[in-house]
Amino acid sequence: MSDDLWRQEEIWWTMGAAEAARRMAPNCVMVLSGEILQGEDILARLSQGPRWDSVTMLDRHMAESGDMAVLAYRAEASRATGAETRRRVLCSSNWIRLDGWRLICHQQMPI
Repeated sequence: MSDDLWRQEEIWWTMGAAEAARRMAPNCVMVLSGEILQGEDILARLSQGPRWDSVTMLDRHMAESGDMAVLAYRAEASRATGAETRRRVLCSSNWIRLDGWRLICHQQMPI
């Protein structure tokens, strides 16, 4: 199961808003770049600019208990266009089993 969650996490970095809507809990919360977003605001933000072309996740840690899993890692993302073409952050994501795995919370802290 852990490989599937890590793959889901990687997809979050590169997918568009429509795909994100299918993979997140309706009340999902994200802390990104000094702002807190929830639900539809997350999808609006994902629609605003270019997505990441690739991400490398290092120093991976995972805790799973029943219908909840927490992933923590260091991410190095890149893209060809946009105001920010590289990002290095520490991340944590919480996933819940809700008709499959759904992202319920994600936080990034710049390195």
